[in-house]
Amino acid sequence: MLDAFKSLVLNYSYEPLQFCTARHAITMIFGGRAEELDSAGYLVRTPVTSFEIPTVIRVLKMVRRNRKKGLAFSKKNILRRDNYTCQYCGISNHPLTVDHVVPKSRGGKTNWTNVVVACKTCNLKKGDRTPLEVNMKLVCLPRKPDHQFVPFIVPSGPDSHVEIWQKYLPNKILAKSMAF
Repeated sequence: MLDAFKSLVLNYSYEPLQFCTARHAITMIFGGRAEELDSAGYLVRTPVTSFEIPTVIRVLKMVRRNRKKGLAFSKKNILRRDNYTCQYCGISNHPLTVDHVVPKSRGGKTNWTNVVVACKTCNLKKGDRTPLEVNMKLVCLPRKPDHQFVPFIVPSGPDSHVEIWQKYLPNKILAKSMAF
């Protein structure tokens, strides 16, 4: 249940950073790394006590972001770049992985232009071969994004959570998130 609920994470300066699971938010609060700012009244009960699931938390140390370096290479950003869609078959509702177009075993690098999102079926089919050898074509050629992604998309959740999040999110983020 705790992984189904999301919590908005704010920077020390109240700038929105990301969403995390309620489980992670509770861990951050009890670990002394964050404070709870708002909740919607949902409770977690233990044998000894009960407490509210946080809807919004704020980290207690400033998280600095270096936007000058551009977008960091990460699995999350590869998934975002490829719109959570397999770049071989175009399906997005299967379990996804990342795949090296030119396999590492053949000298392929782990960078923006050689890593794509692939469903497990296509990844297993391709194996340690190139797409040409298996007669698979890429939907889009991989490239380094020349822009920053929307920091996050407002996830679905109970109406009470969404209403609370709207108090903390700038209108431009809400507009971009609701467009998806």
